[in-house]
Amino acid sequence: MILIESILAGIWATFYMDFFAGILAKRKLIYPFVTAEEMGRWFVYLIKGKIVYKDIHKTKPVKNEKSWYYFSHYFIGVFLAGVFFLLTSYSGFISENPLSALVFGILTIIFPWFWLLPSIGLGFIAKKSNEQFRIIKTNLINHTNFGIGLFLWAILFHDYL
Repeated sequence: MILIESILAGIWATFYMDFFAGILAKRKLIYPFVTAEEMGRWFVYLIKGKIVYKDIHKTKPVKNEKSWYYFSHYFIGVFLAGVFFLLTSYSGFISENPLSALVFGILTIIFPWFWLLPSIGLGFIAKKSNEQFRIIKTNLINHTNFGIGLFLWAILFHDYL
């Protein structure tokens, strides 16, 4: 049951995050520091063993970048939802406190800050970027929205699975 819920909740929470990211980016409230294509490219090269770039924007494009972006983005969302449900399922904590989903979502900020940003050439917590504050704000908003997506899943659907 954890696998099914992880897949459904991960897709839901990632979609929720992406939906609001699109709205907020159009209103210039968040800063899209990489394109979907560049994220897909990053993932393809990661699979091939290339981990660090000086500047992801200057790397050679790969075939089907946007498809790779969606696959990797939603795969990561499902994986993170799975981690959340594994951490909470045996204690029953999610049923008693769905806010744990929000907190978990916010804590996922460690992945872009300490893995993605350094690997695409922006440094830890975007330290090498002239747009560090905007990138940090964007990451915080997006990962909070992922947490809200998990939270909504927990209060709306968790008890039915």
